[in-house]
Amino acid sequence: MQIKLLPYERRSLEVLEQKFALEREIVDGFALSLNILRRLYEQVAIGFKGKFKAGRVVMMGLINHTHHLLAGGLQALEAGNGAVWSACVRGLMETVGACVLISEQPAKAPNFLQEVKSGKLRSAAGREDPGLTGDIKRLDQIVHPVSGAIYAGFKIVDTKERTTQIRFGLCLPTSHEGREGVIVLANLAALLEQKFAELVSREEVLSAGKLIMISTI
Repeated sequence: MQIKLLPYERRSLEVLEQKFALEREIVDGFALSLNILRRLYEQVAIGFKGKFKAGRVVMMGLINHTHHLLAGGLQALEAGNGAVWSACVRGLMETVGACVLISEQPAKAPNFLQEVKSGKLRSAAGREDPGLTGDIKRLDQIVHPVSGAIYAGFKIVDTKERTTQIRFGLCLPTSHEGREGVIVLANLAALLEQKFAELVSREEVLSAGKLIMISTI
């Protein structure tokens, strides 16, 4: 398969590959997932002519949302914005939960055009991978204005002496931290690519709900 990337996707991967000494296998795998997600979107949206039911619109939106979160996560790592990276990863994990819920009950896919509580998404993500439930809770502490976010501006120098380095602004990750950050995003991209491929192959998902719009192009 020929891997085509959008310019900003390619730039982010090239910059992070050099900055964090990423193995080529990680970069290529990530690039492949990004490419497949774009192809899935084209299959569901651009390549379809006819009546767009709610289920199809939901799948279009979730795939596009996933693309934004992956691109945002890569850009956040480059900038050293841990809070934004955490928010993107949390959003991706919740999207895994959304895919699980739709897979379990395709007829309820249109519910995502309204509101689905975060607790349901967290619980569903845990059914896919039990570790995701705890990961989301930990990321909540960084994304929300509570302890994790508050302590992000402090670095403990000596725990016994209680000496602390106070810092303001963005903080570039170490090579190890950056590498791990890319791997987390890459693993979620690969998982979501698989979940979306399964969902868009199911007509009961795409045809669920009422008519939303009609494409004639």
